[in-house]
Amino acid sequence: RQMCIRDRLTPTLFGATIIGLSLSQPPLANAQTTLVYNNFTPPTHAITLMAKRWSAEASKASNGKVKFRFPAKTLAPPPRQWSMVTKGVADLGMLANIFETKRLTLTELATLPFGTSTAEKTSIALWKTHKKFFEGANEYKGVKLLGLFVHGGGDLLMMKKAITQASDLKGLKIRVSRGMAAKTMKAMGAVLVPTPGVKTFEVVSKGIVDGAILPSSDVPKFKMIPYIKHIYHIPGKFYNTAFSIMMNQKKWDSLSKDVQQAIESKAGLNIARHAKAWDDNAKEARPQFKAGGINYAPASAKLVAEMKKRYSSFDADWIKIAEKKGVDGKAALAFYRKHAM
Repeated sequence: RQMCIRDRLTPTLFGATIIGLSLSQPPLANAQTTLVYNNFTPPTHAITLMAKRWSAEASKASNGKVKFRFPAKTLAPPPRQWSMVTKGVADLGMLANIFETKRLTLTELATLPFGTSTAEKTSIALWKTHKKFFEGANEYKGVKLLGLFVHGGGDLLMMKKAITQASDLKGLKIRVSRGMAAKTMKAMGAVLVPTPGVKTFEVVSKGIVDGAILPSSDVPKFKMIPYIKHIYHIPGKFYNTAFSIMMNQKKWDSLSKDVQQAIESKAGLNIARHAKAWDDNAKEARPQFKAGGINYAPASAKLVAEMKKRYSSFDADWIKIAEKKGVDGKAALAFYRKHAM
């Protein structure tokens, strides 16, 4: 009776055979890593589209070594994204910087009124300004910053009342986000109703507010067309919001160098360029405004002039904040505006 191969091998030869077989297997560097990427916006929202697009590009650049998984529901509410990422609940997260204003002050230059052209161009300007002026301040200590972007800029949405001058807003209840949106409406005498963007439908549809300040491209996405009568826009927008794509630092450090390089090759400026999704949504929304009977128009010259007067100190306020972080605020703001507008 023939002996099996194992029986015919001496212990030494058998061990050598096993080692040889193990060496013939693909190296561990080719093992696939799945990263949990938390995103709290609806499936068709511009931010969700951006996240899916750039992460797919990063996965391809890594030759499939890294994949990104998006939970069906957010793993933490919008204000808790920083904590969620640093604690490792998710590997990556999208943060609206308005929820970390004590920590992240420099990117607030992108929120100033009259400073937004398109989402894509303004996002690129913000990333370039960060790399040139802000990175050394180390505001993102504790996480790996992968990208920055802004939305298309805020417009004024009114449910019923037409607005032609600042006094028309006095005493009206206006939905705002934290930060600059609230600051602009407070300066106009409005009563502030702070609400996360994804919850705006609730306060609008229930008649809790008289209006809202929000990117108008979100109106169809949040199904608010039946409730809005007027949308006013101004050159450079009423305000903007800066967003960060960040990753758990320990998780980042655990990735192989080639995977890190693949992710970074599709992050940074590439993420900023994907903000074009906001611009595309804005173009798609305008015909829907007309079909829905919404008056989409520029704000009156009188209202814009009053805004510029009431907002005149905002730039100087930010420059002082930047200087406290050791940043040349005037130079940074000039550089940013040159590239954004």
